[in-house]
Formats: sequence, C-alpha cells, structure tokens
Amino acid sequence: MATSEPSLSSRAMLCSLSISMWSARKHDPQASEEIAQRHGAQADAGRYHKVLLPKEALAEIHKIVSEARQEHYFMTLPWDDNGYRVLPAAAYMDHTEKMRTLSNRFTPAVEALAQQFGQLVEEAKGRLGGLFRPGDYPAPDELRSKFSFETKVMPLPDAGDFRVALGDEEKERIKRQITAAVEASLQVASRELWQRLYEAVSHLAERLQAYKVTEQGVEHPFRDSVVTNLVKLVEVLPKLNVTGDPELERLAAQVRASLLVDPQELRKSESVRTETANAATAVAKRMAAYMAGYSVPVTTTDEGRAA
Repeated sequence: MATSEPSLSSRAMLCSLSISMWSARKHDPQASEEIAQRHGAQADAGRYHKVLLPKEALAEIHKIVSEARQEHYFMTLPWDDNGYRVLPAAAYMDHTEKMRTLSNRFTPAVEALAQQFGQLVEEAKGRLGGLFRPGDYPAPDELRSKFSFETKVMPLPDAGDFRVALGDEEKERIKRQITAAVEASLQVASRELWQRLYEAVSHLAERLQAYKVTEQGVEHPFRDSVVTNLVKLVEVLPKLNVTGDPELERLAAQVRASLLVDPQELRKSESVRTETANAATAVAKRMAAYMAGYSVPVTTTDEGRAA
C-alpha cells in the first residue's frame, strides 16, 4: 500500500472545524448546597445545573451543529488529537460547499435566537422561579459573540519545505522523519476508511439476515438508512482514499455492483434480500481477512528505534 506520488501534501491537507455556542446551562452553587443539606449529603456530593432556556429555543442551532460535525468527520480522516483531520484534495470542494451551506444556516439561526432572547428571558422568570438570576443571561450582543462557526485549512507537513539552517546530513535525516511520520499517519487514516466500509457492510448483512416476514407481521425491520448510508459512503470513498489503496477501490466497486439495492425491493423480495445478505457477508469476510493483516508503518529514527 505504498504511496505513488512524491509529494503527499499535493493529495491532502489538514482541516479543522471549530464551532462554539452558548450552552444555556449554569451551575447554581446555592441550589447545589441547599439540595445537599436537604439530603444530609456533603457539599461536594453533586452539582445542580440550571437549564436557562427551554431546549426548543436552541434546537435548530443544535441540529445544524450536529450535522456539521457529522459531515466534517464523514468527509475527513483522522490525523492527531489537536483538532485537525486529513481532508483529501479530491474532497475539498465538496467539504467546502457543505460547510458553507451549514454556516449559512447557522448564522440566521443564531440571529433568530438573539431576536427573541429578551422574551425568552422574561419567560424564564416564571419557569425557573426562585432559581432565576438575571446575571446568568448575556446581553443580546454578547450572546451573538458566544456563537461561531469556522473551518481552518493548513498544509500537511512537507519534507521539501524544511529549510532550517542545519548541516546537510542532519537536514536530510529530519526530512526523512517528516516523510515517514506523514506516511504513517495517512496509513492510520486509511485504516479508518476500511473500518467505516466494513462496519457499513456488516451492518447491512446483519439487518437483512434478521429481517423476517411472519403471519404476525415483520420481525426486525430495517430502515432505508442501512442502504442509503452505504450508498453515501461508497460515493465519497474514492475521494477519501488518499493513499490510493487499490484493494479498497476493488471492494468499493464490488459493493456498488452487488449491495446497493433499493430498500423497498429488499423488503418485498426474500430472494433478493437473501442474495444481498450473502453478498454482504462475503464482502465483510474478505475485508476482515485483509484488515487482520493490515500493517501500519512504524516511524523509526536513523538508529532504528521507534520514533
């Protein structure tokens, strides 16, 4: 599974999605203390958090944020724990368009909340009763500043851009380390892509095998998403296959050819359902066997020690 292009940074970049929002929750030390005293508990036995607004007030914002995070993770691959993920160049435009669309929904939803915020605070006086504190609520302008939606892109580390003034031998050693580290990280990302496809195919096989039509009705029904999620994955998979793994491409082609069956047809026809379930099981077994021997390169120093 070696990479075929000299510059890894020409095929992918790093991308982060940063979303902040006001939680509309507040710890109330006085209420926490009163509850502890009422139950004869120690003061640190629990914390009482007030829900400052009804959940409906923030429902649309939460929905957009959830969708944005799901789409971002779906269209990117793992990198490290600093918030950045690998965004293949082939998926950049799709990712950018999706995030722009969601950001364009996010901003009006925040503005709608700000516009009705005064009324919501007034209503909270009755809802919270003695727990209401005016200081728990920001002013409308301050409220807007607590919400943000931002994506950032930066290049993958590229050994060719390493220009620190060092001796030639030391500089080449560091360049080799950079290249090896990036390759190893991309192989880990590729492994996650295998895992995504494996889980989707296995889930399809399990749901189709469990589905039964009896005189009493249907046992273990399945949702259309069992198929539609797989369709979505195989559509984006070629763009996410940043290592150019040919075996993954072959398996994706097999999934397209044999598993993307109309959910209604799967429910109506037992023979189609059985055939598709068997095909999905076969693909899943093939993937499991391959993944069992899937090795991730170990970055080593010039002395041969694991880096």
